[in-house]
Amino acid sequence: MNAQAIDPRRPPGWFWVVGALVALWMLVGVLAWCIDLGMTPERLATLPEAQQQLFASRPAWVFGVYGVAVFAGLAGAVALLLRRKVAKALFLLSLLAALVQFGYTFAALDALALLGPALALPLPLMVVAVGLFTVWYARWCARHALLR
Repeated sequence: MNAQAIDPRRPPGWFWVVGALVALWMLVGVLAWCIDLGMTPERLATLPEAQQQLFASRPAWVFGVYGVAVFAGLAGAVALLLRRKVAKALFLLSLLAALVQFGYTFAALDALALLGPALALPLPLMVVAVGLFTVWYARWCARHALLR
């Protein structure tokens, strides 16, 4: 990404590709939240015991924070594609909400002990990595006048 060759009036193709990929990632997060919202006792009973235990012991506020994380992320992706600087704040809110959600899940609910590292760590690590990237990327785009 050679910043000196970027015309802020016409973002390069990679800007739109990255924006579309981020939006797709955030849509998957919203879909996962919606599936979680619609969890019925019958569907919950099909999950492994450890996942059932985590689901049952999760406070409602943690589910709310999860919603903030995914919907702020999606709003950030839309703002990015609309080339708005508010994407920076929305991505930061999304990342902070995800950190609160996972922090509580690991510290208070002991997800690591319940699920084991192979099941408990990959998704949260990927979510945080993407969150860090989106915050950095939106700031980079704003610094290079791709966001208004």
